[in-house]
Amino acid sequence: MKKQTLKRAAALTLAVAVMAPAASALSWKDGAPANYNFTYGGDNGGIAKVEASDTNGTFSGTVEAGQTITTQTGTIVWRDSYTNVTTFTVTTEPGYELVGLSGTNVVEDDFRYDGGNTYTFSFTDKGAEAWCYGKDVSFDLVTDKTMYTITFANEDGNELGFITAALDEPLFTSIVPEKEGYTFSRWMLNETTAMPDTFTADMLKYADENKNITVTPEFTVNEYPVTINYYVNNNNGVNGGTLESKTDNVMVPYGTTINEAWLAENNRLSGYKMIGGDHDVTVGVDGAAIDLVKKEAVFEEDHAYFTYESKDDGVLSVTYGIEDKREGVNVDVNETIRMSYSDYLWGEKTITFTVQVADGKTLVLNCSDGSNEFTDNGDGTYTFAFTRGGTMINKPADHITFALSTVEK
Repeated sequence: MKKQTLKRAAALTLAVAVMAPAASALSWKDGAPANYNFTYGGDNGGIAKVEASDTNGTFSGTVEAGQTITTQTGTIVWRDSYTNVTTFTVTTEPGYELVGLSGTNVVEDDFRYDGGNTYTFSFTDKGAEAWCYGKDVSFDLVTDKTMYTITFANEDGNELGFITAALDEPLFTSIVPEKEGYTFSRWMLNETTAMPDTFTADMLKYADENKNITVTPEFTVNEYPVTINYYVNNNNGVNGGTLESKTDNVMVPYGTTINEAWLAENNRLSGYKMIGGDHDVTVGVDGAAIDLVKKEAVFEEDHAYFTYESKDDGVLSVTYGIEDKREGVNVDVNETIRMSYSDYLWGEKTITFTVQVADGKTLVLNCSDGSNEFTDNGDGTYTFAFTRGGTMINKPADHITFALSTVEK
């Protein structure tokens, strides 16, 4: 009986020795390793990098096209199996996206988009009794160029239209934005970078998370004619007076502010002053006209001269009339009205100025001869007058200047 027991024990020991791997052969935890092979077959371009790693930590690194890698699953005789997950991470080049996954022992197109240019797919294997359940894998990748939306917006951000395009495709639109006084020149990615004719990789940095690139127009300013008239003075109260032979016609950019400073800078003010004073005249699509008069007018006998010297913001308008011959003629700062009275040998002639002021204001008149009286008409207007002439023959020239201002009532 004792001998039989010894024989059974010896047989059991022999069986275990045959079935169990040697301790020196174990390399993953306490089980024998079982290999799981993966081959990256290739792609059609647009792949920046393919990386792989497994949950057992038996492989981690980059995988090149045509390369086979191996991950390992531990196996244990008579015990539960070990599970290993091998994950591949694919990064595409900018402007490309992964659209296909195929191969041997691969579920077609079974991958996940992780955002940006990154995609992942995984394979799971279990090991038991010295083998793997999973079959070796060979996979191929397919990419396509990403479509982007190019949105054309005006300077206010309002959308004018859009096109779609991918890398290396032409960028063309028939949209031509308009802006008064300007000519459209090109579409811009930002203030300094123009949109190219073809979709380039450099454009990708301007795309938002929705793959949209917004471009805005760049315009070139147009030039329009500005006429500068040079006058001696006003002739017998006629607005405009005697035009000298000199008249300038210059081309000036739209929106330019013409004032005495601009005229001086462009050497067109020497010896003259601007009718209307130093106020702004903006160049529009119809150009502009500027009237200048001599700073030192020639005053003739038998004439009276009245110069509108200055005003403040409370003065809205000034007109004048000479008896029944003309009424309501506009006059501006630096303008001189000339009134002839040589044909009035025995009579007199009167010129009357009417001033419109802002609401809540009252007029202040300052004349060079001290005649500062005026009439309040009760409707926001004020009048003052000068009378010249009489019985005297060869009447001397007379020149009066007046300045207008306002105060609160």
